[in-house]
Amino acid sequence: MTRRLALVLCVGLLASTPALAEDALGWLQRMNQASRNLSFTGVFVYQTQGRTETSRIVRLVDGSGEHERLETLDGTPREVLRHNENVQCFLPADKILVLDRAIQARQPGRLVSRPAALGEVYTLRVGEPGRVAGREAQILYLEPRDELRYGHQLWIDMATGLLLKSRMLAGSAGVVEQFAFTEMNPDAHIEHEKLKPQSVKTTGWRVINAAGEDVRPEDIPWLFRRLPAGFKQVALMHRKLHKDDAVAVHAAFSDGFANVSVFIEPQVQGRAQNPAPPAGPIGSYRRMLGDQQVTVLGEVPAQTLKLIAEGVERRK
Repeated sequence: MTRRLALVLCVGLLASTPALAEDALGWLQRMNQASRNLSFTGVFVYQTQGRTETSRIVRLVDGSGEHERLETLDGTPREVLRHNENVQCFLPADKILVLDRAIQARQPGRLVSRPAALGEVYTLRVGEPGRVAGREAQILYLEPRDELRYGHQLWIDMATGLLLKSRMLAGSAGVVEQFAFTEMNPDAHIEHEKLKPQSVKTTGWRVINAAGEDVRPEDIPWLFRRLPAGFKQVALMHRKLHKDDAVAVHAAFSDGFANVSVFIEPQVQGRAQNPAPPAGPIGSYRRMLGDQQVTVLGEVPAQTLKLIAEGVERRK
């Protein structure tokens, strides 16, 4: 999440580039491990296009895996609980509980590919030390090698490896998304009681099961022909997106940082289309393919969404 590197003309600087890249890979590996293994409590702020949201997180890793509880501290109340891949989202204002499954690529600081693979699509650079939430951090820059993805600027905790702050940069448009911890305590004693939902104090809640069913690539009649370099499939499932029985194909792709989802569903006359994504870095592109509607959502430039959508083909 930074501006492109200036052209390096000095031979001495060029000679030092491999070492810098190697250091960057080491920091990315530490960040990836911390996202999986570290228990902590904290408060972080998410900002995008003039919108700000503050949340509290409690995270515990034990013998049964990863437990998280996240609650918003301002705006519309929302509480999210996660145990490994199982997610519960409580919406108290509407008395709705949504059941879903987490996709690994969407966990902050978690890589779905080898750190070395990121060097194929981003230029990696170690920056100067920084400070976030009173903690010493190492700044990393990931600058895109093409125009099909955004850049990233990362602040990684020197003591634990946890991602403390992240920016997504869209070239001359500047910062389009940022999250940063204002508090982070890796030494907190965490009891399981703190991981239980606090929203459910009344009856009459409606449960929506949004969890998809995993399928294999050979089980669907679709091919994805025009994925940008570095993007790999990280999830493939059938989902029900509407009250009727129509089933959509949901394919998720990631280059390690940027995430894209493709939905393919029958177009039914008179049925409302899926709502537009929330304001922020997530863009959308739709096209019709016969009687099917293809919708692509992702944290990438508009040209990338169009490229992926137009590369969807029916298997022959």
